[in-house]
Amino acid sequence: MQPEDPWVRARRATDQMEQHLAAIAHLADDRAVAIQDLLDLGLTRSEVARGLGVTPAVITKILKRPVVALS
Repeated sequence: MQPEDPWVRARRATDQMEQHLAAIAHLADDRAVAIQDLLDLGLTRSEVARGLGVTPAVITKILKRPVVALS
């Protein structure tokens, strides 16, 4: 049995990494929109942070990131 061509393995890995990165970007956008929805409902950043197990500073950082991948 001959080992798989390293070029093929590298290209496949690159393709899979790009797919995963796109999925992560979409999830990050979805999380930011959901957090904003919670704030719009009247929750404080501290309440949202507590509910997600993070600090209010993390909520601020999440909301500062531009949302681009949602469609």
